[in-house]
Amino acid sequence: MARIALITVCLLLVGVWVHPYVSGAFERPPVVAKAPVPVDSDASRAEASVDGSPLKTFKGREGFWRVAKAENGVWWFVSPTGERQFLNTVTTVQPFQTGRDKDGVHFVSRDWNGSVSTYDGDLKAWAEKTMARVQGAGFKGLGAWSHPIFHEMDVPITRDLNVWKHYNADNYRLYSADWESYGDALMAKLVGPLANNKNLVGYFIDNELDWSDASVGPCMHFDGLTPEDPNKRVVIQTIKSIWPTLEAYNAAWNTTLKDFAELDTLPKLNREPAEAYAKLFDVWLDKLATRYYEVTTRLIRKHDPNHLILGVRFAGFAPPAVVRASAPYTDAQSINYYPADGKLDPDMFAQTYAASDMPIMITEYSFHALDGRSGNRNTFGFQAQVPDQQARAQGYAEFTSRLAKVPYIIGADWFQWSDEPASGRNADGEDVNFGIVDVDDQPYEKLIEAVQQTGPKLNGLHAASHVASSDVWRESFATKPVARVLKLDRPPRINGNLSDWSEMQRLPGVRTTQTVGYDRNPAPQPNVYLGWREEGLYLAFEVFDESIQSAPADGRWWTRDHVEFWISTRPTGKDQQVYDANAHQFFFVPNERPSEGVLGVVGQWHRPGDAIAANLIPHTEIIQQARVMPDRYVTEMFIPARALHGWDPHNAPEIAFNLHARNFELAADYFWSAPKELYTQARPNTWGTLVLSSGQFALGN
Repeated sequence: MARIALITVCLLLVGVWVHPYVSGAFERPPVVAKAPVPVDSDASRAEASVDGSPLKTFKGREGFWRVAKAENGVWWFVSPTGERQFLNTVTTVQPFQTGRDKDGVHFVSRDWNGSVSTYDGDLKAWAEKTMARVQGAGFKGLGAWSHPIFHEMDVPITRDLNVWKHYNADNYRLYSADWESYGDALMAKLVGPLANNKNLVGYFIDNELDWSDASVGPCMHFDGLTPEDPNKRVVIQTIKSIWPTLEAYNAAWNTTLKDFAELDTLPKLNREPAEAYAKLFDVWLDKLATRYYEVTTRLIRKHDPNHLILGVRFAGFAPPAVVRASAPYTDAQSINYYPADGKLDPDMFAQTYAASDMPIMITEYSFHALDGRSGNRNTFGFQAQVPDQQARAQGYAEFTSRLAKVPYIIGADWFQWSDEPASGRNADGEDVNFGIVDVDDQPYEKLIEAVQQTGPKLNGLHAASHVASSDVWRESFATKPVARVLKLDRPPRINGNLSDWSEMQRLPGVRTTQTVGYDRNPAPQPNVYLGWREEGLYLAFEVFDESIQSAPADGRWWTRDHVEFWISTRPTGKDQQVYDANAHQFFFVPNERPSEGVLGVVGQWHRPGDAIAANLIPHTEIIQQARVMPDRYVTEMFIPARALHGWDPHNAPEIAFNLHARNFELAADYFWSAPKELYTQARPNTWGTLVLSSGQFALGN
């Protein structure tokens, strides 16, 4: 989502800063190993021996922080003095954080005696007081983007280098001539001074890089470039490695090239047929990611051979090709992960661990709510919104404990220490109730109590993680649902009334994301109706919502109440990670511009590879009518065949489909085939199957 681009801009502006940890201060003394503990007993797990199984496989240099795998399969952080730790930390501990409204309320630490715009106060005194509070709250140290003064303290530190984001537009592409030389000078500056710091755990190379086709795909390294550009040359070399003869290339791409030299003169790379481009993207991503990891890690280790390299902080989903490419070069994987249900995706994490054979850190996670004291309205659309502060505390305790129960997860960084200013942080406007403390630096008592009670258990829980736990994983969505859509004998009336629809046309299996705390105040699930005719697809949505709060359809609509749904006019394969011309993302925003008499807007969001050139808002070819009532809203729509690229119900009766509906105020999300936690908006392989039935159905029966 747009969050990826926005947060990386923020990180550029914030700069490259560090984090601390307590080296062994919270370590329990070793005890005699006991019999296997019950699977789901946190109390028993917490009493397990940290040193019950000898360490066998080490990564890192002795005398500095390392990671190691015990004989029982449990991975650990290992301190310079040999102590095992499951590290729980908190990010972004700063004296202040300014908001966009220069005259508004900013976060200012109560321990800070300087100004709110420059670091002109007593940083050391501030750091000592604040660090005592951080540790008192139950954290072993600090995560990313904390002030570098903490390097001077006896706490473990991780550091985000933001390597790729230091490059400017002229040399942003990885194969640019000066990419490596610039990187060499950059590493000398960023990591050289820390090479002998015993408190530094290691480096994250980057944060939330966008590994999608839109950001790093072959088109981005080909389109508009001269034939001599090294990026374009590498794309052409990659093409030739897949299709080494003209005959093979022409057959795959439906072209009639007479010489490969003709590729040099193409202003834009072909994206069709979709199968050929998908194959090129897969090979290209492996090639590009391998070069990225090889160059960056080599340069880091040139200037600092002592510290761990902890990955790139994937944004919610770890692309398998990128993980595989990293395996020879890094010491760990790192993922920023915001699950509303407080559980882990079994498929992604198992796949990531299998592809890398290295431990994993959760480098951002958090739960936020609308009842925080700072006035945050959470307009950025982060996952893991929960109903209230009680649920935030519950989320911390449950999710952090679950992480410790996974043998290959070795640490967790809560994002962040303070709430963001209500006007949005100055860098990018992000305005979320993330904090352990509010903007007045007052603690959220329930959340801190949860951290204090959970922290002392984590090493014990992790020591027992070789015993499987039943409550860590959400269900797998690898098996996708299938439903039948009936052909209609006549078009329904598109008037925002459901009287034309029957139970037989209702989509079965719409589900609720099990958001932490949602069970205390649940809402009815939406009703979804579908029908088809040769001229197109008919849909109706009935969403129960007593307080509609929407964002503009031409803005960040996904942050508030909405329905979005995805249609591919062909089934999607299990490995399809990109859009093709048959894939579509549609959305409906209720009550948009009510003063103008518009009760809702339907649009199509452009994804690279689909059949449109830009977002269509509103979508003028879709017929839609909505009604807004005290406890719900209803929309009916007709999507004509001309707006569904590849629509061919008789010859291709199986189509792919998923939906997501959001009730913002209740922190409730609904889906059909897969939830947003699986990044279904970017992954067509998570969509289920609709079978367009040939049997005609009479409306109203």
